[in-house]
Amino acid sequence: MAPHPFAQWLLWEEQANFAGFRTTTGAVALEVAAVPRAQLVVETAPDAPRELLARFLDGQRVLLPKHPRNRDASVAFSSAPAVAHWKARFTSSRTMVVEDGGRPFALKLATSHPHTDVCQPEKTRMAAEVEEALRFAAHVHAVDARLGADPQLIVLTESIGVRVRDSETGFLVRDLAPLRDGSFYLPAFSIPFVGRALAALAQREFAAFWADAYAEPVGRAKARLLARYGLQYVTPNPQNILVQLDRRLRPTGAIVLRDLADTDFVTDARGGGAAWTRMTAKLAPETANSFWAFDEVPDSPVGAETLAHWYARHDRAYVAELRAQRGLAGCRSLEALERELATAA
Repeated sequence: MAPHPFAQWLLWEEQANFAGFRTTTGAVALEVAAVPRAQLVVETAPDAPRELLARFLDGQRVLLPKHPRNRDASVAFSSAPAVAHWKARFTSSRTMVVEDGGRPFALKLATSHPHTDVCQPEKTRMAAEVEEALRFAAHVHAVDARLGADPQLIVLTESIGVRVRDSETGFLVRDLAPLRDGSFYLPAFSIPFVGRALAALAQREFAAFWADAYAEPVGRAKARLLARYGLQYVTPNPQNILVQLDRRLRPTGAIVLRDLADTDFVTDARGGGAAWTRMTAKLAPETANSFWAFDEVPDSPVGAETLAHWYARHDRAYVAELRAQRGLAGCRSLEALERELATAA
């Protein structure tokens, strides 16, 4: 175990994953260029911490980090000289984490290579993602200001979004201070890799433990995301989900959701924090996607019977949570989903 819960989360991000996504646990020097603000569109969330704003916004200049693995010269300012180097860590995705004594944050950066041997040219195009992420962040902030926090649903929103004018290049800054509250946070994609050890620590059987600790809570979390904010994930894969654990590494029931650029409005709440009044799209819990690749782990795959049980627990929790929300009891989309799930069962 790492000496601090935040360090343990990052270690799980780096190592408790498929071999092709594992990365070094050592820090790298992240090159940072300085770009005239006039060449950029800078958006900040209403609750963006001053410390982060001061780190990136320097008068008429903006500091623009460059992903170390990018090989695509079309990424704007990829050849610009570095004016600073930040101590950063890779994660299991293209996102990098900067924790150098100040407020920790995550950087989603434009890169052709999120991993050394994986080329994904589409990862260089971030303009639309930046715009959407900041719009959703503002909406979540406004809703939370109106309703207060939900301790069982922790949404990590982006604090800063930067787009290069007349370009697809951009980057996102996500505040990670909420993950330094003393709790442990397990990336859901790590469950097949370290989940058996955590279940054994609790003296529980693996399948039953994670049905209680993940399958059901994530179903409730997706339902609360919809009921509270009017948002629904397009692909709620385990990369977007963290499970909160207490100091004894026991699940608390709280779920962390991140990467709001992967959500969309399915209600008439198009932003601004206003309460929504009607559904505008079909309910899509995307059950299997939240357990993506659990059955493909080389040494400890999750069996089909266990997955089927987890799917059922997820769906029951999702529907029950929506049923409990005021205004959804007569929702035709919910009734259609219940019929569909009953038929599948």
